[in-house]
Amino acid sequence: MRRRPSRPALLGIFLALLLTLTACEQGESAAPPAGAGDGTDAPEATAEAVDGEFDWERYDGESLRLVFNQHPWQEAIEPLIGEFEELTGITTEVESLPEQQFRQRVQVEMTGGSDSLDVFMTNIQNEGQLFSNNGWYTDVSQFTQDEALVAPEYELDDISESVLEGHTFGDTLAGIPIQLETQMLFYRTDLFEEAGVEVPTTMEELEAAAQALDDPDGVRAFVARGRGAAAVTQIASYLYNFGGQWTTEEGDEPTAAFDTPEGVEAFDFYTRMLREYAPPGTVNMSWEEALPLFQQGQVAMYTDASTFMPNILDESTSQVADTAGFAKMPAGPGGEFQTFNGWALGISAFTEKPNASWYFIQWATSPDIVERLTAEGIAGPRQSVEFGEDYPEDWVQAFTESLGDARPQLPRVQKVPEVRDAIGTAIVSAIQGEDVEPAVAASAQQFNSIVGTRGG
Repeated sequence: MRRRPSRPALLGIFLALLLTLTACEQGESAAPPAGAGDGTDAPEATAEAVDGEFDWERYDGESLRLVFNQHPWQEAIEPLIGEFEELTGITTEVESLPEQQFRQRVQVEMTGGSDSLDVFMTNIQNEGQLFSNNGWYTDVSQFTQDEALVAPEYELDDISESVLEGHTFGDTLAGIPIQLETQMLFYRTDLFEEAGVEVPTTMEELEAAAQALDDPDGVRAFVARGRGAAAVTQIASYLYNFGGQWTTEEGDEPTAAFDTPEGVEAFDFYTRMLREYAPPGTVNMSWEEALPLFQQGQVAMYTDASTFMPNILDESTSQVADTAGFAKMPAGPGGEFQTFNGWALGISAFTEKPNASWYFIQWATSPDIVERLTAEGIAGPRQSVEFGEDYPEDWVQAFTESLGDARPQLPRVQKVPEVRDAIGTAIVSAIQGEDVEPAVAASAQQFNSIVGTRGG
């Protein structure tokens, strides 16, 4: 019998899901306020040189201002911050705001060059390119490379190289991740056993399984997001695994690269799966509509965010709690690449306390704190963390293995909502049966128009 997450863990993960996916689905990137510059004159805080061995009390007496988005990670970390203060002698002032207010507060202070903001939460897939272009991130890697500033037990290598690369813009590591989700395949173990079908490990096997399991008059084989912009994060794994990319860097601006033959093949595959093997109406489905179909036993397979696990295993809302399985996204002809989304902690470029700010980040992302928060349902970035008995073994395996080579789900642009709308148009058109290649080409042209000027 599979052990299910306790209700506190379920609640924690589900709240994390709602908050992360809301930002992810809406593509809520921060548009530059009036008067915002391009960041060319923004000073980047630099690490202060220190001598000797690492010492947690080196900045005893300093004070930090931390600005957080209201989020399950924030709710879990705040009661522990007293331990950080006792360990270091650093005092903190914590502000936790609803997401829209949080984003506005951080942007206003960055635009004004405020030196009172030290550490802040950031979602690099939404505001990362904007903040990077404006020079608002301090390069965190400079602290990680100084042995006098890094606790011996910290082990940055425990966070996968690909995830850190996903948080890097040019030579700047924008932040250390604090909460992550990956894309995952959810499936009905009972239906697979009855049909004698193996869990698919390739895209070819995924479609073969759909063909074997699909019943147009009963349980359909597959579902995923098909509603325009909401589907863009979910098609990313398919795009990468068919050998495609969102963009290619040529000159000063990103150029659409998803209209290559590999990209077109990925769009064709994803939309064909929804058109031929999913319940009707997928062009109107995001996770709010797709998840219940899997929970109610109406589909055999579902690909979406790893944080849906507690919803699927909650017997009060799910009819498949005892028969659900979890697996990595299948590989494709272009390789096996997973995708991630989540939150990180960054250091303001205007802080006057860069080293003390780094001390808070390394404490908050240390193996001990990540493991304690993971036990409360906040899946963190470290690959070595023990998840505990509340997490199904196959989910843990799929999640941890996915982090090993995970890429960001969204293209790196400033105008995230506009770009997602452009890409989503091709997804909807293809699901509705229009020719895929011209639809993708039109979306790529629109993409290039959107990002075709400095600051796009």
